Amino acid sequence: MHPSFRTPAWFYFVLAFGMAWIAWFFSLLGSRGILPLSPVAQLICLFVGSFGPFVGAFVAAYRDGGWPAVREFAGRSLRYRMGLIYFLAAMLLVPVAAGLSMAWLASHGGPPFAFAMPLSHLPLLYVELLLIGGSINEEFGWAYAIDRLQQRYNLLWAAVLLGVIWGCWHIPLFFIVGLTQSFMPFWAFLIFTVALRIAIVWGYASNRQSILIALLFHTASNVCFNLYTIVDRSPRHDERGFIGTALIMLAVSLLIALTARCYRAQSSIMTMETGAK
Repeated sequence: MHPSFRTPAWFYFVLAFGMAWIAWFFSLLGSRGILPLSPVAQLICLFVGSFGPFVGAFVAAYRDGGWPAVREFAGRSLRYRMGLIYFLAAMLLVPVAAGLSMAWLASHGGPPFAFAMPLSHLPLLYVELLLIGGSINEEFGWAYAIDRLQQRYNLLWAAVLLGVIWGCWHIPLFFIVGLTQSFMPFWAFLIFTVALRIAIVWGYASNRQSILIALLFHTASNVCFNLYTIVDRSPRHDERGFIGTALIMLAVSLLIALTARCYRAQSSIMTMETGAK
């Protein structure tokens, strides 16, 4: 069951994109020497902009139902009861996909397979990325967005559409000098965001709209970019590591889309409704 929405969906997306893109525009200009911004100021703009989805979701939730709606929405991040398969997928799916891609790359002319950081640093890194690395900044917003998109589309198509929206939300980052996205092919990034969003929505919808599981998926994904050298920043600029990760995630997401109960149930409902008309 979804709450009643009084706020137009476009209002949320304007806030989520507007706050991010305006702040990131200053970072973009600073990174290219057009605007005299220090690296610290550029980092602050990047950080502030990343909260666009978070701010948009809570403003929209308040407009929908006041503080009770805000409390209910925020409380979904504490829904820790989840099936073991979903927890393991949230923690391991992207790291395993990235590891397989890097192992393949090592056997096809890439660098030897190795971790890019000591494994003892992983727990602290995970906590840092969860709190300030993009997960909290974004996943509350994308949870609100998937609820809204389900008003017009079945769950799978809503997940695919949100994956595209999520990828496009990052577009300014591809033009900021030195950022990870600036070393990625956008088409592969879009495949990755669609595939990962299908997995995240599967976990979210199968566990009582738990935002916590979305946070775990997102954080594990971000960990991979520190655990492996998926994105090659060297002059060689070998993109195969990230492309391989995106394609493996795409294959996994197709399997989830075809077999997950939440997606099959929604498709069946839509088929029945169409046949009844």
